[in-house]
Amino acid sequence: MRLLSVLYFILITQIAIASDGTDISESQYKVHQLVNDGAWTWFNDERVIVDNQILYIGSIDSQGRVQVVLRSLANPSEELQDGKYIISSWSSKDDHNNPALIKLVDGRILAVYAKHDLEPQIYWRIASVSDSGKKLTWGPETSTKIAAKATYSNLFQLSQENGRIYNFIRAIGYNPNFMYSDDIAGTWEGPFVLIRSGNDHTRPYVKYASNGKDRIDFLYTDGHPRDVRNNNVYHLYYKGGSFYKSDGTLIKTLEQVKEIPLVPSDGTQIYDGLSETGRGWVWDLEYDKNGNPVAAYISSADGARGNDLRYRYARWDSNEKKWIDKQIAFAGTNLYVPENHYAGGITIDPNNTEIVYISTDVIPETGEKNNSGHYQIYQGKLSQEHYMFTWEHLIKSTSTDNIRPIVPRENNCKICLIWLQGQYNSYTDYKMSVVGIIEE
Repeated sequence: MRLLSVLYFILITQIAIASDGTDISESQYKVHQLVNDGAWTWFNDERVIVDNQILYIGSIDSQGRVQVVLRSLANPSEELQDGKYIISSWSSKDDHNNPALIKLVDGRILAVYAKHDLEPQIYWRIASVSDSGKKLTWGPETSTKIAAKATYSNLFQLSQENGRIYNFIRAIGYNPNFMYSDDIAGTWEGPFVLIRSGNDHTRPYVKYASNGKDRIDFLYTDGHPRDVRNNNVYHLYYKGGSFYKSDGTLIKTLEQVKEIPLVPSDGTQIYDGLSETGRGWVWDLEYDKNGNPVAAYISSADGARGNDLRYRYARWDSNEKKWIDKQIAFAGTNLYVPENHYAGGITIDPNNTEIVYISTDVIPETGEKNNSGHYQIYQGKLSQEHYMFTWEHLIKSTSTDNIRPIVPRENNCKICLIWLQGQYNSYTDYKMSVVGIIEE
């Protein structure tokens, strides 16, 4: 009897620590550790890309080094030979420094990164890909001086603009800026201020999406919710050399914006930051099956305190020519003070925009505290009948936090959900792993 008790204890212990503290005994999915030391912020994209059934995962490690790690979708837990690359020549521990990745039209991989507000400079490297996709050969690190200290990178290449590459960063005036290259990242034009708000320190925040052909969409705010009490959420898009409101109304051409930047109110307002659910902050932007934008963001019902954050979901109705916007879940409390509006995170599944994934330390439907005190991962599915989300508790963590989920674009998996797991004290103090649920 005693032997059976010991065996039972060993079995339960093995289940409890099966994935770095994640209790998967109540989950139908296997959790894979993809990067044993890595973190990211949610304003650099793409953080993870998929090509030839290989995941390319960009992150910043706990020593402050920019890295790219490869994993096979067929066997994501297996470390690939030559599957990890430290690509920065420097180290600076700050989760804002993770790279943005993009597969170029010629098949190579471009990574762009910067030191968070430390120097007026961006860095990039380009890698050729082996036939199997399991090995990258990186070219030299290149950098260029720009007109202001930089952070963030968001990369898009438009095939219908002769392969022009756009990089959206924060630089001049703390505002969203853009740069572009017409020679496959050989040289860059810019930066130019994209959206100017307030006194050049208000700093609007932006999430981006692109069809890779001729269009880039922008989901953005007036500023940081810490600074702007009425932090609204807006949308606009770029196509064919001009910027437009959600309904297609022309705002300005690209050349005009280079001379006089956009202001937040030029776009279509989705959310009023003075509403009872409080100031907003953007999190994700995708396209539905008809090419219409779908947005996810948070609001702070208790204003500056950030102890009652909410998740919201909005989609553009092209027939009614309006945004349909709704609160869908309680996000719980902020990750830490003084970043009172850092939520656990929300992401939209690009394969099915009626599915979202959230990280929260409360019960999504009620806002009541969960029993663990940790941030958990939930899947939400939209019911069109009542425009409500139903929630499934995917990962119940008893000893660590699970935050900042993402679903890589252009994956063909049944589920491909990736997030950070571990201890997160601040954007410069963290010990995280990149983990995921991957089912082909």
